[in-house]
Parts: sequence; structure tokens; C-alpha cells
Amino acid sequence: MKGFIKGLLFGSVVGGIGGLFMAPRSGKETKQKIIDEIDDWKYLHDDFNEKLATFKTNLADFQETAETVIPPFVKGINKDITNFNFQAKPRLEKIQEQLTKIQNELPEMPELEEKKEQE
Repeated sequence: MKGFIKGLLFGSVVGGIGGLFMAPRSGKETKQKIIDEIDDWKYLHDDFNEKLATFKTNLADFQETAETVIPPFVKGINKDITNFNFQAKPRLEKIQEQLTKIQNELPEMPELEEKKEQE
């Protein structure tokens, strides 16, 4: 793998130099074009680094905010669930009692008796 990378770099350098010598422009134009390209790459590099630094800062701010907001939010949700269960349990028990009472007080329907006999 090292040999491949060395060969790739060597080929790139040789190809670049060969391209400079075979270029249809004069040396002065080629030199100016290279300088312009390098300036463009420097600008892109600086712009990228600036945006990356901004992103890292925003990410750190987001993480700090999340660490501040999420634990109380989770605690509040857990408290709401506990309160709901506390209120719902007696109600569900009462509904179950009423359902049992209704089932016991209802006379058996003939249709249900026929189904039971068929099974």
C-alpha cells in the first residue's frame, strides 16, 4: 500500500511538472495562473477552517444546552407518568369492578348460549 501511495504522489508531481512545461501559455501567464489557484485554495482553506470553528462552537453550545435542559425535562416527564399512574390506577380498578358487576347482572343472551353450545 505504501508503494502505491508513493507511486501515486510521484506520478502526480511528474504529471504536474510535465503539464507546466507543455502548457500552451507563456511562463508568466502560467505562473500567474498558479498563484491565482493557490490564492483560491488558501481562501477556501481559511473559509473552511472558519466555518469548522463556528460549527464546533455551536456544537459545544448545543451540547451544553442539552445537558442543562434534558435532565429536568426527563425528570418532569417521569413525574407526570407517576402522577398519571397514581390517578389512573384507582379509576381502572373502579371501571373493572363496574364491568364485573354489569357482567354478573346481565342475563345470558340466547345468542351467546348458542355460541357456547356450538363450541
